[in-house]
Amino acid sequence: MMSNHLKSLNNNVSNLSFLLLVGLGMGFLSCTFLNVDPIGVYAQPTVSDQTNKTHSSALNNTLYVSGTATNKVDTDLVTISIGVQSTNISTTDALISNSKIANNVISSLTANGVKDSEISTSQYTIQPNYNYSESGNIINTTGFTVSNILTIESSNFKNISLWIDSAVSAGANTINGVDFRVSDKSLENVRNALIEQAIFNAKQKADIASGTIGATIIGIKSISVITDGFNPMPFNEPMMQRSFGSESFSTPIIPGEQEVSITVQITYLFN
Repeated sequence: MMSNHLKSLNNNVSNLSFLLLVGLGMGFLSCTFLNVDPIGVYAQPTVSDQTNKTHSSALNNTLYVSGTATNKVDTDLVTISIGVQSTNISTTDALISNSKIANNVISSLTANGVKDSEISTSQYTIQPNYNYSESGNIINTTGFTVSNILTIESSNFKNISLWIDSAVSAGANTINGVDFRVSDKSLENVRNALIEQAIFNAKQKADIASGTIGATIIGIKSISVITDGFNPMPFNEPMMQRSFGSESFSTPIIPGEQEVSITVQITYLFN
């Protein structure tokens, strides 16, 4: 169509040039007004345009799935919280008494295999003690309580009962907890394996869902990994209190397993 318009335009221009020359030669000028049809340009969709539209449409087709993987892991770290509390009328006497007992506890623990790098003071407080009236007002100060909390963190599970019993024998009067957990190094190795399993679980679900509706997975739009909280395993407190009642009993401590769970959330693309 465009070539026909161009041919017609060329013919009209030739006629106009001829009339101008004749008019000039005869002493007059004759103007002929030409009605030239406009040239139209038409765009046809190409294969590339169709492909782009199809690709854009596919990016909007998403399938959201989650995958999980769980495993139980043997704990390999123990944290023991041992306390020494001393109360006296004067602050100085309370401090002296507490320091003496705490040093005895530390000496006993190190003599029974606790390394210097495994023990530390996690909390130290001095608090006044008051007499209160029936209405709740402070009447006077009756004395002071000094508290020194020692924390042991070790991978040695064999001596846990020995450490608790020896600390109590040396003067410790509070055991605040015995917690078992998985070390960061061991946990990282387990997590990496569980992430792979969780992704595989999510892919299985995506394949089933897409196959059911006759679609095909073509890619991944987004992925996120969620790790559950890893709570320490507290020891049974009534058993632990047997250390205070009699030295003839060895405090039973039984480490267990910790459950580790990983969840992945994946958004797949399909067409």
